[in-house]
Amino acid sequence: MVRKFYSTTESAKIYSVYQPIIALQSEQIVGYEALARGTGKWNLPLELFRAAYEEGYAVSLDLNCMKAAFEALPKLGPGQKLFVNVEPMTVATAFQAGGAAELLLRRIKPFAKHLVFELTEGMKARDFDRVKQGVEFLRRFVYRFALDDVAGIGLKLLKLLSLKPNYIKIDMALVQGLSQSSIQQDLLRHLIELGRKSRSELIAEGIERKRDLDYVKKLGIRFGQGFYFARPSKTLLKAL
Repeated sequence: MVRKFYSTTESAKIYSVYQPIIALQSEQIVGYEALARGTGKWNLPLELFRAAYEEGYAVSLDLNCMKAAFEALPKLGPGQKLFVNVEPMTVATAFQAGGAAELLLRRIKPFAKHLVFELTEGMKARDFDRVKQGVEFLRRFVYRFALDDVAGIGLKLLKLLSLKPNYIKIDMALVQGLSQSSIQQDLLRHLIELGRKSRSELIAEGIERKRDLDYVKKLGIRFGQGFYFARPSKTLLKAL
C-alpha cells in the first residue's frame, strides 16, 4: 500500500503546514513547527508513517517530509527557528557519515542556526547508543535538537536528557487542563527542574485555553504553541 504510494509519488506530494511558536510574555513569533501532510487518504502523518514502517520505507518517508519542511527556511525572519520532526530510526540510521541524510544536512548547513530537529517519541532503549551517535553527528553541523512530546519522567527520558537537548517540548497531555490539575502541575515542575539542570529551554505544546496559558507562564515556561494562538497553515504566519 505505502510501497505503491511511495514508489509513484515525488516529494512534492508531501507538504508541510507550520504552527507558530510563541514567546509567551511578548506574544512574538519566534519560530514554527513544521507538520507533515500527505494527499488524499494520506493527509495525516500518523497513518502514513504507520504504514511506512510496515513496508520498510519509514526513513525515506521521513527524509521526504524534511525536504518539504525545509522549503520554509529562506522565509524565516531574523532569529526565528524552524522545528522539524525526525523519527528515532532516522537519527539512528541516516544521521551518520555516509548515511542517507548526510548530503541533505550538508546542503542546508547555511541555515544551521535556524534549524531544530525534534526527536519524536518512540525510541527503543536498545537504539539509544545509535541515536546518541546521530545526535552527535547533527551537532557537528551546529544543528540544535529537541525532545518532542515529553509527558512524564522515566529512565528513557533521563537517558535522553543526558544528550543535553536544546529544547524540551512538553506534550499537550500535560498542558491541557494544567490549571485545574495539581498532579500535572507537580509533574511539570519536576520537568522544569530537569530542564534547568540539562540547560534545555521548555516549550509548552497544545495551549488552547487562557487559564492553562496563564499557569504555564506562572511556572516560568517562556515559549509555547497551540490553537489558542494559531492553527497550522501552509504559509508562515508573520504576526498574531
